[in-house]
Amino acid sequence: MFSVESMQAGLNTEFLGRKVQYVTSTNSTNDDIWNNFQNDATNGTLIISEQQKKGRGRRKSKWYATPNKSLIFSFLFLPEIPLEKLGILPLLTGVSIVKGIHIITNILSGLKWPNDIMLDQKKMGGILIESRTTNQGLGIVVGIGLNINDSPNDFPKELKDQATSLLIYSGQEYKREIILSSILNEFENLYFYDWQNITTLWEKYCIHKNNTITFHNDEELFRGKFQGITSAGYAQIELNGKIETFPAGMITL
Repeated sequence: MFSVESMQAGLNTEFLGRKVQYVTSTNSTNDDIWNNFQNDATNGTLIISEQQKKGRGRRKSKWYATPNKSLIFSFLFLPEIPLEKLGILPLLTGVSIVKGIHIITNILSGLKWPNDIMLDQKKMGGILIESRTTNQGLGIVVGIGLNINDSPNDFPKELKDQATSLLIYSGQEYKREIILSSILNEFENLYFYDWQNITTLWEKYCIHKNNTITFHNDEELFRGKFQGITSAGYAQIELNGKIETFPAGMITL
């Protein structure tokens, strides 16, 4: 069972993870955070669950996780930065995950635009960020799912060739509590002290920069070379010798 005490013992944060709720099962940790937001939740409130019955990813996709082996969590973020900077929040989150995992495991995962955590060319995690404005102001929920100690048999048949975990990659099990506290430490540190370097750091960990990729948005399918990201976090893709900029979409390697 996940130990909240062990996780909090590893924190050096000011606000992230200082208020924690741990549940064995829920429909969605993101939805739980929104319910807390409506009841004046504290900035940095964290909810951790072993199982999500209705976990979701981007574009209404479902997120699968193995109870007692995966990391499933969401936290409330009440930003005090200009609205135009919030577009790179998914990038900051991705960098904090890569750095946080590397510090604990010495395993260097990578990033696929806009919000996939990759390991050995397979997906080991994802990020779902949602925002709402109410009479309490702007609230942001950062939801993260990571495959930590999942074995190959834990994944559904249709995901076995696409998904991986730290255990599958390294053959070792890891304490999820320590990994989570490391990620939260990195997130808060980047947010307070290194915001201006997020795009550079993200490109450092990007697994497909300068590679030919398939890109699709809601309207068209493109094949081009991924050149990097703008200061706002938009993808820059070279198509027929011209660099085009896309604020949203999906990439296939």
